[in-house]
Amino acid sequence: MNRKNSIKIDETTERLREFVEKERLYLEQAASDIVWKNDSWNTKNWLSNRGKDTKLLFRIPPKKSQEEGNSPTSSKTPLPDEYADFCKAVIVYFQRTRNLSHMGVRVYVYDLRRIFNFLLQRGEVSPLSFTTWHFEQTVRLMKDQNYSGLYDASTRLQAIAELIDRKRITISPINFQHGVSAKNQYLRYVSMTDPERDEKIRKDEDKLPSREALEAYALCTNNPINNDEEILLRTIDLLIAMGQRGNEIACIPFDCWVEHPLKTLSGEIMKDANGRPIVEVGIRYYPEKHFETKIHWLADQDIALAKRAVTRLTELTKDVREVARWQEANPGRLWKYFPDEALHEDDLLKTLGYANRRNLYLFLSVNKKIKPVHEVPDRYSARVDRYYRAGDVEALLVPSISDHIVLKQKNNEKWQIVLRTSETLSIRFDGAFRFVRAQNVFRVMPRGTSLIEINGALGANPQYQSIFDRRKLTEADGQRIALTSHQPRHWRNTLYELAGMSNVQQALAMGRKKLDQNSVYQHTTLQERIENHHEFLSFNSAQEKLSFVHEGIRARRILGGITDGYHFLKKTKDLITAERFLSMHAQAMHVTPYGACSHDFSQAPCPKHLQCWNNCSHLHRTNTKGELHSISFQIQSSEIALNKMRAGASDEYGADVWVQDLEKKIKNMKKALAMTVCEVPIPIFSPAESIDHASPISGRSSVSDN
Repeated sequence: MNRKNSIKIDETTERLREFVEKERLYLEQAASDIVWKNDSWNTKNWLSNRGKDTKLLFRIPPKKSQEEGNSPTSSKTPLPDEYADFCKAVIVYFQRTRNLSHMGVRVYVYDLRRIFNFLLQRGEVSPLSFTTWHFEQTVRLMKDQNYSGLYDASTRLQAIAELIDRKRITISPINFQHGVSAKNQYLRYVSMTDPERDEKIRKDEDKLPSREALEAYALCTNNPINNDEEILLRTIDLLIAMGQRGNEIACIPFDCWVEHPLKTLSGEIMKDANGRPIVEVGIRYYPEKHFETKIHWLADQDIALAKRAVTRLTELTKDVREVARWQEANPGRLWKYFPDEALHEDDLLKTLGYANRRNLYLFLSVNKKIKPVHEVPDRYSARVDRYYRAGDVEALLVPSISDHIVLKQKNNEKWQIVLRTSETLSIRFDGAFRFVRAQNVFRVMPRGTSLIEINGALGANPQYQSIFDRRKLTEADGQRIALTSHQPRHWRNTLYELAGMSNVQQALAMGRKKLDQNSVYQHTTLQERIENHHEFLSFNSAQEKLSFVHEGIRARRILGGITDGYHFLKKTKDLITAERFLSMHAQAMHVTPYGACSHDFSQAPCPKHLQCWNNCSHLHRTNTKGELHSISFQIQSSEIALNKMRAGASDEYGADVWVQDLEKKIKNMKKALAMTVCEVPIPIFSPAESIDHASPISGRSSVSDN
């Protein structure tokens, strides 16, 4: 090794040391109870998490996990110190810069352990040895194993590589770009001419429950087998009635029911035709991403289902709630018995839920080495009455009791408890959902209903007996019914879309902050959207349609540039000028999948149609599958339309505007088709224009001089 390389290695080593030290000092302040050098971190007092598992493990993945390519489980062998320090620094950096939750941090640990496998293949353990090869091999392995989270994991690997390059931890930059396409509809558009479009849409529709599954659930929820199963069913009822996320349903507070009478502007209570007050009904809940309480207002048809669920859960969880409330008020205690009190085994059977005395004896005396304080033989049989010291049993079971903190959040660097077990609506005793061995219910251990149990009941995990398996209910083709807790959310949002709710209304109803996420949950076809608008807007004549447009513009029920112009003229000029403007510029309305269009096509082509091909700065060649076919198909379709224009409207006023516009777009399409592309998306137009914002100088259409 020459002197120059030796200096570079020393410099990168020093930069790595500085990076690790900086993040270690930050962690000491953010989570003083975590010991940096440990190979297992408990993040309970550092990161927000709704689940019970709060550990991060910095250990070498076992061989089986490496071969299968799944999220790595953990062996008991710690990662080498140098690599472990690097991993810890990376996750602390991403947590503090991106405000990640426990699960957000954990997946980065998984990714860092995946890359380590390829360091080991070359006999390396230091992050200083990273090259592009290590990252590419990690992505290739996940591809070969058909890993379901490939896109997300690859994106995180790219973020790790970019961090390494920014910190200059390796001698040469990694410059890793994963090039994996997203499967999510929110992240990737499925072209109308994509040869695999039908298959991609079919997979998208798998997010909706089938008719058979919904009918089977209706049969289950109206015929619970026992009280414990009914707790699960009523919880799932709320999942369906509200359409919220599974974790949000599991953490609904006990005092969730809200009834709010509607009032007029003057403060008077509104009444219906029968003189009864009109009441809004809702359910309080804690959004998963922000723990501030919100209210989900119920539609009329959902009130009965939700009311039954809340009422029955209140009744079914009364005993569990009393135990939880007592334990919360008496930390470190299991029950009200005094420690030196002698408990007969029959009393323990009622509490610990064992099927018989022998099983209880084996559990306490043989397995746990707790001996009876005294035994009384029955003079008439071989039976022996055993008595146990309450304190001994309590000391055995107290470590298994949860801390009864369901939700907590940091406020001014201090943790505040938002919700406890006794304050949660859906709770049960430990073992209540163990339907195969129903006797083993520990009636001194209150627990919240978890997302895993909800998914298990719906059949998402084949290792659990679902509510459908219990009744031998199947899909139409005989396959096992397998739903997830998230499918009712997709189903409900699709119903909202079909019902014609706006994106703002859908986002509010679903507890969403970003409108652009609605499309992920709207599993409707273009035909369904068109039919929906046609049914809503049906007219007997063109004049009736035109009257509808004019009245809508006057009343501001129809929004857009024409409406703004009409009311501006009415305000600054007079009503006559405004009406003249209306009669001249609002002479058409066309129903589309996305609403009604008032553009007059006798004046100019559509200002939106194929507008990407007019020097749009966002249009790129991506070299994705089907791209060339799509462009060629678009050129062919446009040339057919152009020939019809030239042949049929050569002398018609305004036809030249249509022809020139389409000629320009076809020219640009052919330019894109002839481009040389690579793995990285490249812009088609340079220089280009941004066409998604109105020009501050002119609001005119790019295809019209008017």
